[in-house]
Amino acid sequence: MRPLLAALILLLSFDPAQAALNTDSLPAGSVAIVGVDIAAFRATKVGQALEKLADLKAKNLEASRKLREQLGVDSENDLHDLVVAIYPGPDGKVDEKSAAGVVLIRGKFLPARINAFGQSNNLPSKTIGKHQAWQASAFIEKLSGEKLEDDAKDAYVVAHSESLVVIASAAFLERALAAADRGEKAAQLPTAVSAKFAAAPQGWLYLYADAAKMEKTQGSAGGEALSLVLGENTTDLQLAIAAGFVSAEKASTARKQITGLQALGVIGLADDDGKSPEEKENMALLAELVQKIRIGGEGKQVTLDLDFPADKAVKAITKAVEKSQVVPAGK
Repeated sequence: MRPLLAALILLLSFDPAQAALNTDSLPAGSVAIVGVDIAAFRATKVGQALEKLADLKAKNLEASRKLREQLGVDSENDLHDLVVAIYPGPDGKVDEKSAAGVVLIRGKFLPARINAFGQSNNLPSKTIGKHQAWQASAFIEKLSGEKLEDDAKDAYVVAHSESLVVIASAAFLERALAAADRGEKAAQLPTAVSAKFAAAPQGWLYLYADAAKMEKTQGSAGGEALSLVLGENTTDLQLAIAAGFVSAEKASTARKQITGLQALGVIGLADDDGKSPEEKENMALLAELVQKIRIGGEGKQVTLDLDFPADKAVKAITKAVEKSQVVPAGK
């Protein structure tokens, strides 16, 4: 699983262009799906602010250079969308050891160039039907020039076509490629969730998780499904979350608990005694954000919605990123 996460992190550092939540060519049976429309994100105030941060911009340019020189991919025009899906392992469980993952990257590719990269660098590979599959950890390390933290070899990269690259867990690779060959259009999401996403054209991050199919933990809150859309309109950063529960009673309890936590958060953030002017400003911003969260839903459903001024969000995110990049003296 970790090579798949590494692939996702690497690809998110590039500059793709357009998509929403496109699940075409994914095998059926996923328990969680994440879709990223980075083109939409780059057009937002938040995205543009992050692009201007010097350190992030430098990393972006370096990643783009490697893609262009080594794979012939123009990151600004050739990468369109990214979808990640998680599937239960043979034991039916969803955890890091047993679960399988599939990453679909859509855009414009040169399969011969990608395969030549693997061949010229003598990367480990295997043949699946008409496709050449390259060991993902070795492929990503060679492309990025960075050693991955985990040396697991349980995922492969396949230049499936001129419009699709597939990264999949070894045990799930044949099934993933078969679904891509067929252009499988199996329903991935409940109708209500699909409608929710379709009604959020300005979203750039989409998530759906079927908790009912995941391994239950002791003391479970009774959640069955979770969907999330994050986006931005002309003035606000917007977040919409909907969670389904096994019963109306469980949902009611969750709504009460969240409302209580919201009230406690506002009270706690109001206590700024002894804080510096900067800390007071940050706490006031957080208090405003917490107060703006709208808690709702009825029956078995709980919803959380937030509209927060994009300019304020940009300021807070920029400060947080810049602070995280400060290197202590002597380090």
